[in-house]
Amino acid sequence: MLVLLATLALAAARPRQLGGTPSMDTAADYSAPSSFAMVSRVYIPYDTEATSLAFGMGAAEQIAYDHMQKYAYAVSEQGVLNVIDWNDPSNPAVQSSLAYDFQGEKLTDIEICADKRVIFVGAGASTKTDNGRVHILSTVQRSSPAAPTSIGNLEAGPLPDMILPNSDCTKLAVANEGEAIYKNGLTDPAGSAMIFESSDWSNVANVVKHTVTFDSYTDSQLIQNGVHLPLSYDAMVYWDDNSYVASTVDFASARSSYSAATNLEPEYLAWSGDDSTLFVNLQENNAVAIINVPSTGFPSLTKITGLGLKDYTTIPIDLKKDQACTLATYAGLKSLRLPDSIQAVEVDGKTYLLTANEGDDVSYGDWEEKMKLKDVVESDGTPDKDMINMTITAAAASAAQAVHTATDGLRITIGSTAVDYSDPLAPEIQHIVAFGGRGISIYEHTGGDLSLTWDSGSEFEAQQCAHFPWAHNGIQDEEFSPVNGTLWTTDAGIRGTLEEMAQECNDGGDGKPGACPLGQTVDERSEKDGPAPEAIVAGKACGSLLAVTATEKQSTIFVYDISNINSPTLLFVKHLSPSSETKNPGVAYADRSLGETDPEAMIFLDAAHSPSGKAGVMVGGAWSGTMSFWEFECPSTTTSVSDVSTAMSALSGWSLTILVLVSFALA
Repeated sequence: MLVLLATLALAAARPRQLGGTPSMDTAADYSAPSSFAMVSRVYIPYDTEATSLAFGMGAAEQIAYDHMQKYAYAVSEQGVLNVIDWNDPSNPAVQSSLAYDFQGEKLTDIEICADKRVIFVGAGASTKTDNGRVHILSTVQRSSPAAPTSIGNLEAGPLPDMILPNSDCTKLAVANEGEAIYKNGLTDPAGSAMIFESSDWSNVANVVKHTVTFDSYTDSQLIQNGVHLPLSYDAMVYWDDNSYVASTVDFASARSSYSAATNLEPEYLAWSGDDSTLFVNLQENNAVAIINVPSTGFPSLTKITGLGLKDYTTIPIDLKKDQACTLATYAGLKSLRLPDSIQAVEVDGKTYLLTANEGDDVSYGDWEEKMKLKDVVESDGTPDKDMINMTITAAAASAAQAVHTATDGLRITIGSTAVDYSDPLAPEIQHIVAFGGRGISIYEHTGGDLSLTWDSGSEFEAQQCAHFPWAHNGIQDEEFSPVNGTLWTTDAGIRGTLEEMAQECNDGGDGKPGACPLGQTVDERSEKDGPAPEAIVAGKACGSLLAVTATEKQSTIFVYDISNINSPTLLFVKHLSPSSETKNPGVAYADRSLGETDPEAMIFLDAAHSPSGKAGVMVGGAWSGTMSFWEFECPSTTTSVSDVSTAMSALSGWSLTILVLVSFALA
């Protein structure tokens, strides 16, 4: 009888929409998963032809999953939406006859509201500084499978980089990145966030749009809030008029129309559990915009807050390009976390934000925010001769000298976090600041702000060395595509790089010269951003709250139990592509042993949404054009009276009535 009650209790609880904010009550019983293993993988075409299979074409740039129909979707950089049948978890199959062709549009994201039978697809304009749009399509229905059809589209801002519905799909948030282009001068649109509202997405004409702008802040206010500005107005004046690149850059137009918001680039989104708060990640700014979203009416900007710097005075880091795991501390060296993905969770009624601290930078023409340490500060601690009229603080000079003992090739920022440009004629280097937090962080949302709760420290580099030293701070990306292959013929700008990479190693994994396997690129990213985790998702498995993240260029996946939000526990470290130790991506792709490379997209599936009935994670590899399903196994447990009591307390009145009636019928 107790088992029956528990079963009915679980069936009566309606799961949140897939992708909703997971929550955890630590007073309830829970246990950590006992294993995490891959169930299946599929190779996805980059266009509408089933034979269009190639590494490096971005065939799985972003992914989504319809848990009701058990179809997955992948959007490619080539403007195509592919459909994958995941009804059999162990044998997914691409359905090329159901593919949808966007005719070369730059697709950025895909989300699904399964119960409303709609797909949302973000798309940038052909000129990325122009307004993009969000397409609305129908989902594929298993009862009568047919390709998605267009319902309509919504006008977004420049480069809508991410879209995300709230828990009941009555609101759709859009992060308009507003990424700049440099062509005969700098064109830099302001970033913004939009929230579309509708109770019926099939009627596009009745959709209401709210736009939240970030132009209420000045440069100085943002800097005071810890927000990083790659190219503030004063910095623009210096580099445009007084620097060694002044003769080759032209920022005149950008200066004339400048606002602090042009520095802000929204990239990722997360909703709070009650849908009242939207978190907007500003990756290149090392900051998050917090937006208040009332149930009705206009959303409003609460605050833009910086995410703080990571200090390697006490946290070990590997900066040496010596093909070894050489972690050490460096007094005064800091880094910008610069997260890519973010994920909100609730623990004991409090909201937390998880960040995957990848690292990123910007460049415009001959001006680049990212520079080698040796090109900014000499080994004696003085500014390089090209840093015209710049001065340096004693603390920054000391930090630079400490780093010089390990490497002079560390990439550092010349943005506002490192250099004070308040006097454009004589900027001051105040800090030595690298790119990327080389791990994940957890922030508590309280009082309209974010405060750091926990950071993974040096665990990513240390654990990658312990489990997969051949992948430590290595690199595999689209530049490793087979020379004269599909990517070579479609992108003239990358041909020279491909030809160079194709001759890097004597044995690419097939006994022939070619691009290097991952196992022969150890430390290639140590002077840059290290592990560079880019995706992070969270959800429930075995009652525990888990966070899953993966590194961009090494394909290492980390699983943390974050049920104790103040002190997470690392459970699993796996590699998505073990064959990459000895095979370059072209060779591994050809023999179908290649796993997810550039795992930019992940979906956490709790047991109620999983195709197998067990909690798991779907992982999409953008460059590999693959998608895999990984599953958690739970330790064997028995149902207790306390379990039933907890389940009973969660039931609505009508559910409890049903249980009572069933009990009497069985008596």
